[in-house]
Amino acid sequence: MGRAYGHASLLAALILSASFAFADEGANLVANPSFEAGANVPDGWQVWQYEGETLTRDATVAHTGAASAHMSISARGASQYPTFAFFHRPVAAGEEYRGSAWVRTRNAHDIGGYVVIAYMRGDTRLAFSSSEFTRDGDHDWMRLEVRGVVPEGADNIFLGLTGHGEGEIWFDDAELVRTHAPEPDPLQGDEVRLRLSADHPVGQTLLGFGAQGDYFLTRRINTDRGVDDADRALVLKRVADMRPHILRTFFDYKWWEPEEGRQTPDSEEMRDYVPWVRFLQSIGTSVLLCPWGDRFAYPDWMQPGAGRLPAPAKRDAMVRSLVDLVQYLREREGLRNVKYLCLMNEPDNDAARAIPPDEYVRLNRLLDKMLRERGLRDQVMLLTADESSSAPAGTSLWFRDILARGLDYCDAWSSHSYIHEYVPGLSGWTTERLAALRQASPMKPKPFMITEFGYGGETYLNTENGKYEYGLFLADFATTALRSGASAALTWCLMDTYYSPTLEQQWGLWRYKDRGWEPRPGFYSWSLVTRYTRPGSQVLVADPEPRAQGLHTVALRSLDGEITLLAVNRYARPLTVHLDNALGRDLVLRVYRYTQGSVPVAGGAMISASTTLRLSPGAPTTFALPAQSFSLLTELR
Repeated sequence: MGRAYGHASLLAALILSASFAFADEGANLVANPSFEAGANVPDGWQVWQYEGETLTRDATVAHTGAASAHMSISARGASQYPTFAFFHRPVAAGEEYRGSAWVRTRNAHDIGGYVVIAYMRGDTRLAFSSSEFTRDGDHDWMRLEVRGVVPEGADNIFLGLTGHGEGEIWFDDAELVRTHAPEPDPLQGDEVRLRLSADHPVGQTLLGFGAQGDYFLTRRINTDRGVDDADRALVLKRVADMRPHILRTFFDYKWWEPEEGRQTPDSEEMRDYVPWVRFLQSIGTSVLLCPWGDRFAYPDWMQPGAGRLPAPAKRDAMVRSLVDLVQYLREREGLRNVKYLCLMNEPDNDAARAIPPDEYVRLNRLLDKMLRERGLRDQVMLLTADESSSAPAGTSLWFRDILARGLDYCDAWSSHSYIHEYVPGLSGWTTERLAALRQASPMKPKPFMITEFGYGGETYLNTENGKYEYGLFLADFATTALRSGASAALTWCLMDTYYSPTLEQQWGLWRYKDRGWEPRPGFYSWSLVTRYTRPGSQVLVADPEPRAQGLHTVALRSLDGEITLLAVNRYARPLTVHLDNALGRDLVLRVYRYTQGSVPVAGGAMISASTTLRLSPGAPTTFALPAQSFSLLTELR
């Protein structure tokens, strides 16, 4: 899971200095953008700093004019994200903004300087967008730009000129511009028409929905907490009922090859991992194998240092060890469901330690070559690049650097998203990546897979996933991802479990044993998505008429021709839907509804069908979408 560079919160006592009118498009909203006015603190700007940092107006250095904003960061303040902040209010959901500044550095370390737009509710940050980073060293004036879309619930934003790591950073000629006003919603009433037709496919097929699926329930880190056979049986039955298409599993090289040339398939960790993958094979779930890829996951013989990779002399051996593992799992253990493979988790998630693109691609090409030499290459789908550092709109420099080196070695591209709580923004983010992938590989476009997504927390703690809204977000994300061309979406993560004696994963669709494995709201919505869709399905357009900004819909046709419709109603009012069957045959659709009144379900079971719709060609059928709800209509048994 990726690191989010930015501010955890602003102090409640911070006095907001803001503009208070809706912005004209194209006008710079920043007062005192080149820091000409002010004494120690530039007029119109707020300063966020901690001990070990100095933030002032500098009248001796400028990009234009006579002054700039300057921060000097010592080792003591290197991890505190000092910021010059300019606030703007009010804002409205769906508005698009562009922020920029010219940045100069001296003796910078770590990620250096960058520009953010933070989306706020009062003094609480809901989300943020980030520019590129200046990174280490001395840099003359360079312009950094960030774009973003205001999410639901935000009432103000700020343009942040931010630093991270030791060194000196100057900012000048800042700009905050509203580039697009929210469009008026064409739907003014409460009735829409949907047409089910195979005439307009989106263009991709579904590879799968699923989750990060680490188990660990037979290991001492969990059995010492009382996890027993009854607990494991409950968990396995729940996973079998969900029928996820793909589970992504982490892997630590220390489990498999603690000493070079000595492999340990009988280690405690492997004795937990192999039966878990075998169970998943029994229910038809594919596995994406993804090594952690960081110093804590490498054994001593790989000579891990401070970077994300082993010592240079041991990197080829790391790839060999991974290929040995794939061969062991597929051929020795018969685990043919190990179908997806990624070199490492989030090689770009720490800008100070990001994998150099040349080395990352070299190791992937070596992985491709070794798999071919073992006769394994056509049995697994090799993913690149597990990227995680892009803003809500646009692509990162690291992303573009990987693409520039070619995609001949891989079968698909994977990215992570923790920045699309405002789900409509996901559409542009996805289409930008698909366009870049088509340009990089025009003869054979690569599928785009979102292999982690969520919002609301840190790596192991989510403060939002206990809410009904989070379950609605999961269904909305799946629907929007399909509509915009993604082939897969895996949520972070399947369940709460301990990763170490003291580290509990708390992003799960259900809670841990001490809470009775209680499902969170997201379980009820996401289990409908995984159980009642099928890999290989064709994605079909199913747009409402009139167009409705708060109604997100998409249809799927399975390999057997069975139809499933996903519909997320974000309006605070119920909608009446007139459903036209243009498929040329009768349909019988069972209706499942995720609503405030349908969850939780007694005993932690999945949501049951609430009704059945019968649709004949040419005879519209009417059904209701409750306010703030997710409905799934399906022929699938």
